[in-house]
Amino acid sequence: MIYLFKKGQVSTEYLVILAVVLVIALVVVYLVGGFSGLGAGSLETQSKNYWGSTSPFAIKAFKVSGTVMDLEVANNDLDRLTVTDVSVDGVSVFSNSTQFTSGETKVLSGTLGTGCGAAGTPFTYNNVVFTYNKGTLTGIKQTGTKPLVGKCS
Repeated sequence: MIYLFKKGQVSTEYLVILAVVLVIALVVVYLVGGFSGLGAGSLETQSKNYWGSTSPFAIKAFKVSGTVMDLEVANNDLDRLTVTDVSVDGVSVFSNSTQFTSGETKVLSGTLGTGCGAAGTPFTYNNVVFTYNKGTLTGIKQTGTKPLVGKCS
């Protein structure tokens, strides 16, 4: 009888240890980002994080209202750069030649081809491309690998 009790105790201990290991594994997967797609605003957060750290141009903040798009753009390069065009989904939204010194931030306003929608409506722009000049090099393109995701204001 004592033998059966010890056998049951070992099984219970095994199950408790297994449960602790599974909880730790789930916490690690969550922290690493394995469940990042579960949050409602995760795509928007990922977009802001990505565009905020791109180089040479980073989009620190953005706002879309109707057909107007405002981009707070920073030059993360060591050299002076001149933005000549910003296109979104194949449509040029900003085409004024604007110089940025190293580390400088400016707001670029442009007009989209179609309206964003009512305030709070989500938007996704898949192809954001900066065309710029660096010294004697002209027409250099920076294409984002992640979309610009947000909500209309």
